[in-house]
Amino acid sequence: MSLDIIRQMIFEAGMGYLATCDADQPRVRAMMPVMGDDGRLLAATFPSTKKIGQIAKNPKVEVCFVDRKLSHCRIEGKASVSQDQALKEELWNKQMMLRQFFSGPEDPAFILIVIVPSRISLMNIGDKGYTEVPLA
Repeated sequence: MSLDIIRQMIFEAGMGYLATCDADQPRVRAMMPVMGDDGRLLAATFPSTKKIGQIAKNPKVEVCFVDRKLSHCRIEGKASVSQDQALKEELWNKQMMLRQFFSGPEDPAFILIVIVPSRISLMNIGDKGYTEVPLA
């Protein structure tokens, strides 16, 4: 099993669900991250969203993707906000939906969230448990 399988699942799912912590309350929201060439998850958001403050206080996050066959993967990791222009351009070029929200990767409202995976688990429909996916 490889990251290519996870990358394809993320692409086919289109939408992932990002969980952050807000004090003692988990918060989950739909997002459209992509897996970068280096295996990190890249996502765009607006500067005024609460997830930015939640990530600053506790960078531990999890993203869940479910494909059309009802298989799903869970990606645990640490999130941070980045100003890396090359990563913004990579996300911009891979996630066409961003054009509905931002004028381009240089748009000041385009905030980049980078998630470095620490664990990836996959469950295909019919499986009785998760399979760990190697990070490299």
